[in-house]
Parts: sequence; structure tokens; C-alpha cells
Amino acid sequence: MENNKQESRDITIKDVAQEANVSIATVSRILNGKGGVSLALTKRVQEVVKQLKYQPNNVARALKIKESRSIGLIIPDIENPFFPALVRGVEDAAQRHDYAVILCNTDGRVEEEKKYIEFLFSKRVDGMVFTESLDSKNNIALLASSGIPIVLLDRRVEGMQASAVVTDNQLGAFMATEHLIQLGKKNIAFLNGSLKLSSGAERANGYREALTKYKLAYKEQLVINGAFTYDSGYEATEMLVRSGQKFDGIFASNDMIAIGAIECLAKHNIKVPEDVGVVGFDDIRMATWYKPALTTIRQPVYDMGKCAMNILVEQISGVREKYCEQIFMPELIIRKSSGAKEVGK
Repeated sequence: MENNKQESRDITIKDVAQEANVSIATVSRILNGKGGVSLALTKRVQEVVKQLKYQPNNVARALKIKESRSIGLIIPDIENPFFPALVRGVEDAAQRHDYAVILCNTDGRVEEEKKYIEFLFSKRVDGMVFTESLDSKNNIALLASSGIPIVLLDRRVEGMQASAVVTDNQLGAFMATEHLIQLGKKNIAFLNGSLKLSSGAERANGYREALTKYKLAYKEQLVINGAFTYDSGYEATEMLVRSGQKFDGIFASNDMIAIGAIECLAKHNIKVPEDVGVVGFDDIRMATWYKPALTTIRQPVYDMGKCAMNILVEQISGVREKYCEQIFMPELIIRKSSGAKEVGK
């Protein structure tokens, strides 16, 4: 085939077949790795593909076999340092399985979440990894009716039949609260995200469980539910300080809440950990270099992302037919903010 003809139009699989003197079906089997073709013939076709600079039309392929080699990943807050590590885990696993990831950040807004779900449907993604926003019931119903494989990541969704990858949030919250109690704290405030999210509800249960075990009173005035953000932590702590409530410890439902709380305490000249011990949840990268370094509950965030993608691939391929739930174990990471001696120091 002459070069000017090659450059005048897109090279097709028919061109490859003609140049290699084989059938289109044979070229297709070789390109898709289906086997059943001799090594010599495979090598000849591959050389022609390279010579002609043939690029498969993936869009046409997706329409024909209903497979796009892409998945959607919906998260609520890319500015929260927790989520980039989660995304990286999904992306790394996706690359190993030859899938592209379409990342969608909803900023926690239900209307944005709905738009992204519909957008991903229009792109014919093969599946989705989904971390819900607040009040997502209608969107959950939309996802459930789609028929495509879905894996929930970081948060369970009540009433939705889907595989899920989560941390044992209740255990982690129990460990955080117990740590403060064992340091002698008697009045431990709990600054939570939203109770409408499974992570918030489960961490609230863990906090209460620890108080019960150590026979400490549950005081509603020391519990503030808000959002999983720095601003929420700052504002909740401001409310605590202004209320005059006595507290000597804070368990924050994530690290950004904890950092917001510490910043507010500093404004009021309340020292951490001398006056108030603080424990967060997540172990974001910032927790190690923030001053004081943050005692926190570590989630294996990157591994959770990888696991979710691997399960999704198994569901897409039909290897996994039943829903599953993978629960990762939390770990207490002791640093300066709680007032305990740092491990290894």
C-alpha cells in the first residue's frame, strides 16, 4: 500500500487484513488476544499493524460489543486530602486491567451527582465506583436501575444491593475514644460529619460504645454533627468554646475536622495536647507534618481504592456474580496531638 494512500484516510482493520493477506476475523482475534492463531501469522499481522500505524476504533468497538474499557469514579470532595489517595488506588488498579477512569467530583451536591451519573451512562462506561453525597436516594435509585456493575467505596448505601469496600468505622471510632479515655480524659467531645452518611453514623456508634464500656456519661452537648470539612471542625469547636462546656478531649470524625478544631482552639489560647487532647480519623498525609502531629485512626485508603476496582473488574467480566463486602481494619496511629508518647519516640 502506498504511503500517500495511508495518509489520505484512516487505516481500517480491512486494510490490515488485505496487507497481511489474512481474513478480518483473523486480525480481530490477534488484536483482541483470543488465541487460536499461529505464532508466525500473529507476528506477521503485528508487523503490518506497526507498519500501517493502525489504531483500533475503540468507540466503534464499544458500540458493537457494548464495552468501552472505561469506568466512572464518583467522589464527593476532591479537596479533601482523603480522596486523592482513594482515587490513586482505583486508577492504579484500573491501569493494570487496561481500563480508563473517568473521575467525577460532585462537591457533595446531589444535583451534580445526578448530572455525572447520567453523563457516565451516556459514555457507556462498563461500571462505576461510587462514593455517595448527602441525600442521594433518587440518585441511588437511578444507579440501581441501570443494570451496570457498581461498587460502593468508603460508604455503604442503605437499601442498595451492591458490593462495598469500607473500613470498620465503628471499631475505629471506639479505638480513638478509648485512647483518649485511657489518657485520663473524662469529657470527650465528638465532632462528627453527617449522620446521614454511613461513615458518620458508624463512627457515632463507636464513640458511644467506648463511653459505655468505660462508664462515662454520654453528653449530647458535647456532640456536634456537621460535615467532613475543616470549616465544620472549626465552627463546631467555636460553638463548644462559646457554650462554656467543659471538655478535655476531642474525637474528630476525620482529620480535616480535627485540624479545624485545633486551629480554633489555638485562637482561644487553648493548648493541644496540654489542655485538650485531639484524635482524628483517616491519617491523611498532612497528619504527619501538621503541628502538633495528629494522632489519628488510619484507614488503608490506597488499598481500599485498589480493592474496589478489582472487585468491579471481576463483576464486569462475570468472574464475581454475587455481591460482596470487603471490610478493612483501622489502626490507631499515636502522635503528639492526643498527649500520649508517640510510638517509636
